[in-house]
Amino acid sequence: MTHRAFLTQRARCLATALAVAAFSGAASAQAWPERPIRMIVPAAAGGMTDISARVVAKRLGQELGQPVVVENKGGGGGRIGAAEVAHSKPDGYTVLFANAVTQALLPATVRNMNYDPLKDFTQLGLLFDYTTVLVCNKSLPFDDIAGFIAYAKKVPGKPTMATAGPGSGNHFTNELFNMMAGVQTLSVHYRGNAPALQDVLAGVADCSHQGEVKQYVDSGKLKLIATDGRQRDPRFPQLKTVAESGLPGYELTWWQGLTMPAGAPPEVVAKLVQALRTVADDPDVRMSVRDYGLAPAYGAPAAMEQTIRRDMTQFRRIAAQSEIVIE
Repeated sequence: MTHRAFLTQRARCLATALAVAAFSGAASAQAWPERPIRMIVPAAAGGMTDISARVVAKRLGQELGQPVVVENKGGGGGRIGAAEVAHSKPDGYTVLFANAVTQALLPATVRNMNYDPLKDFTQLGLLFDYTTVLVCNKSLPFDDIAGFIAYAKKVPGKPTMATAGPGSGNHFTNELFNMMAGVQTLSVHYRGNAPALQDVLAGVADCSHQGEVKQYVDSGKLKLIATDGRQRDPRFPQLKTVAESGLPGYELTWWQGLTMPAGAPPEVVAKLVQALRTVADDPDVRMSVRDYGLAPAYGAPAAMEQTIRRDMTQFRRIAAQSEIVIE
């Protein structure tokens, strides 16, 4: 065999191998899913994020014909779990139960972030909106936003505002409120929402922007002041939003959605997007999360990307004006 003939045969073999690999990859994408899918939840087990993720995972698994297995990867405010997904193989077998903190707040404000929420992920869709409510110890001498602001202006550094830590969601909510209300309350940082809320209940701290408070409100241990989101909280429909209460334009609404590593086969992405839309429209799914303050807010992948960009801009502005630095 001449040298030229050898090279020609080698080229043909290589082309055949590439064609077989391409066909195999396409066939694999069409057959997807062939095994269970991991859903990384960037939060500890037992909280609102974990509960809603498990509701979605169960229904999504039914729709796809394969189990969707929840894996809790808390830590770093959600950074650890999100980064793991960002750097996972984009084969459709790892997805992230994402939220506004992991995909917007942290990427917009943390120095030396180890993932990019837009470049490293393919968005699959928004699922739910949720909001915090402003709650205070029942001993505080006001019951609404007007009274809160008057008290804050009268007593410098008060009320004291318990947060889940520097750069946490309720820290940003508190700073946005300070900016728009023209007050300077004092943020007191804890290691998580649970100890922050316990100190508000005990009267060690005055108030906090919190999500999971219904049992304490119903039992009379905390007083509701206002809802932080753009819409009223479905758990407390009588409670006005901060904007309704005298600060027009104020709102900080959080969200949950699903995303996956960038570079997944288009056929896999399309199947996931369609399945997620079906899950989001399921009345049983909506009812299962309603009592946790989650409202249906489905958004297509393009809407999710727009939401991430919008929220990153807002968080950068709050961080700059409030001099929040997250290492």
